[in-house]
Amino acid sequence: MLRPCSKEEFKKYADFIADLAMDPTKCSYPVYFDGISTKEDFIEDTLKSFEKNNAEVLLFEYKGKVEGLIRYFWIPEDLYIQIVCFNINNRTEQALSEFLEYVAKHFKGYDLYLGFPADNIKAINFFNKQGFECIENDYNNTAFLDKINLKIKSQNIVQINKKNYPLFQSLHSQDEEDIYWNSERILEDLDNWFVFVKEENGKALGAVYYKSIPNTDGDYEFFGIDSNQNKFDLELFKELLCAALLDVKQRDGKHVVFFCDKEYEQTAIDCGFTCIGNYLCFKTRL
Repeated sequence: MLRPCSKEEFKKYADFIADLAMDPTKCSYPVYFDGISTKEDFIEDTLKSFEKNNAEVLLFEYKGKVEGLIRYFWIPEDLYIQIVCFNINNRTEQALSEFLEYVAKHFKGYDLYLGFPADNIKAINFFNKQGFECIENDYNNTAFLDKINLKIKSQNIVQINKKNYPLFQSLHSQDEEDIYWNSERILEDLDNWFVFVKEENGKALGAVYYKSIPNTDGDYEFFGIDSNQNKFDLELFKELLCAALLDVKQRDGKHVVFFCDKEYEQTAIDCGFTCIGNYLCFKTRL
């Protein structure tokens, strides 16, 4: 059974729920076992949800026993809804089924995004049986910048601003159908982004784009690396990735999170990243 959770109830079960957040077989994304976040961060983030108007916290019970917690938020103007905690100890499939029924009643027409570790086999099998679309299959990596030696930034890599934004847009708009941070949204929020493009003779060959993680001290997330026509180019990928890491380090950054396609994963590791696990994201229309 699902029911709304109060702040006081959460405090009662906080340690139990936080322990689930550290188990990739029982939690969802975002994860707290990446070497950056902690159980204390999880508890603090959940407590903040109770103060938001576009978020809800639910308890999942089975036969009168609390088995887990679900936290999600929504953006009405975008018909967007996303889980940010789906930590279930037992009966994961039932919790998912009840949650889908619950949000379908309140958010009809919304696109629901569900990110989980591949290790959470019960959740992944449920989505596959339901025929949900898997829109991301990436590897979650963390870079600890104090442990990485970086070279001088490559040539012909320029930072993007509003004046030269079309240079980046020419790449990013090629494949942005199923991502939230498309060219239009990044442009509207450009003051909070760091976007760099590798160019040659005025033509964009590749781009890397990232931003700081809110409410952290020196943590950043790389949202992606684009190449023209999605051309597979390990050298270009490595050049952009290393240049971005160097830029973050020069900003006194401490950690970088990066979700990487399987074919580029070894290159990311060669650049100094540590693999945290395999990330899968599913999407369904409510």
